[in-house]
Amino acid sequence: MRFASFGAGAGIVATAGIAALDPGTLRPLSTDFDTQARWVLTRLDEVLAEAGSGRAGILHVECFLAGREFFGRWNSWYAGHFGPDAPARTTLVCELPVAGLLIEVQALAVVG
Repeated sequence: MRFASFGAGAGIVATAGIAALDPGTLRPLSTDFDTQARWVLTRLDEVLAEAGSGRAGILHVECFLAGREFFGRWNSWYAGHFGPDAPARTTLVCELPVAGLLIEVQALAVVG
């Protein structure tokens, strides 16, 4: 089954959850947090570009982590990716739907 990468309307784009999963098997592309974090941030940029937006248009990012132990590394990845003017974000620790999945992100952004 293929899912939409984003939904858009009224000048706003909402991404679907972005996770480092193989689309054919729905298994994690890696068991390493740093690899998954890099992948989701790169894919976030791609999805926003497809929707006619980009990093500068992001209003809010939500991140879901599989454990508290990843929070410090996630902070480093986020700061490195977005720089000093990083968008507002919420980070939650929760059980993710696929074993081995360590991070998932979604974002809300303006188009244009």
